[in-house]
Amino acid sequence: MKKKAAIIGAGIGGLTAGYELFKKGYEVTVFEKEKEIGGLISDFKMAGNNLEKTYHHIFKTDKEIIDLIEELGLSNKLKWYKSTVCLYFEKKMYPFMGVIDLLKFNKLDLVSKFRLGMVYLWLKFDNNFLRYEKTTANDWMEKWAGKQAFDVIWKPLLKGKFHKYYKDVSMAWLWARIHTRGGSKNEKGQEVLGYLDGGFGQIIDKLKEKVNIVNKEINDLKKLENDFDIVIDTRPTKNIDYVGAVNVIFSSNQNLSKYYWHNINDLNSPFLALIQHTNLVGSENYDGKNIYYLGTYVPKNHKYFKIKEEKVEKEFFDYLKKIKPDFDEKQILEKKVFRFKNAQHIVTTNYKKPKYKIGKNLYQLNFAQIYPEDRGINFAVREAKKLVEMID
Repeated sequence: MKKKAAIIGAGIGGLTAGYELFKKGYEVTVFEKEKEIGGLISDFKMAGNNLEKTYHHIFKTDKEIIDLIEELGLSNKLKWYKSTVCLYFEKKMYPFMGVIDLLKFNKLDLVSKFRLGMVYLWLKFDNNFLRYEKTTANDWMEKWAGKQAFDVIWKPLLKGKFHKYYKDVSMAWLWARIHTRGGSKNEKGQEVLGYLDGGFGQIIDKLKEKVNIVNKEINDLKKLENDFDIVIDTRPTKNIDYVGAVNVIFSSNQNLSKYYWHNINDLNSPFLALIQHTNLVGSENYDGKNIYYLGTYVPKNHKYFKIKEEKVEKEFFDYLKKIKPDFDEKQILEKKVFRFKNAQHIVTTNYKKPKYKIGKNLYQLNFAQIYPEDRGINFAVREAKKLVEMID
């Protein structure tokens, strides 16, 4: 008789765990309270194709997700593209893709540029994240990169990512952000990023084939433990703080930029990043239209989780008009607003990675266990596989 496993939550981590348990001979049931599955990589239709509700790409160094894509028979859809990045600061966009762009950036003096470059190289080649755990990214970067580089580059990015928590974030998190993602280069040393033609939601579609999906909210863990041999709970850990994600996504006839990723280094901006998706992957699969994401992170009690979608759109579009004066809202063809209240865990200087086993046959699995790396689909797959290896 087959052993039975229950998983609470049908995100990428839960479904990967279910798939791995299926391969070990388990009969797997996944309980999901939402109507749609996939969590942060759930998708929707826009401009004739599927898109993620929260933006994703992958790196050449993302071994676990690349291996899973191959195992699921999707390798022919994984394409690699040259990335282009710019930085918005004081009413102007600046290319920001390498040493030459840094040297040309006239908002930093020569000493700050040198310090910024040396800090990047140090973090890229230093393999010991433990030395950074007990200091904040705010303090470490201001000390070693210098106040000017910190105020112009790092403070807006940290505040945009973690909002009111930005001064609490451990430097170990920022070390991992720089260290683990610096190797996604082509033979010319240019950053390349991976995207799945048709969207990463196809991974969810493949994984769900091996499990039973039940749309039901679970409130009684004890009953579940009695009914199943193994229970994996993928819901957020209660004693860890999270920020939420808000994304405004739209298609348009307008081509607003030549860049793919725009870091908005303005503390007054309602969004952290402007992503012109079709500047990475092309517009051929989107009826020739341009696809844009405006994304931000805010606390769960922020007004963006309370006000109507139309008001969120208005704030985002009004600011977009400031940084892109030629933006014409009338040329928007489709638009969507997506809000997720638990999108990023706060890695503090006293951070404790949640345990995997929390009961006799009860386990927990969520992206707060991704440490010191930032949360992402690659590391979610890694943690799911790691957990299943612990289970007999």
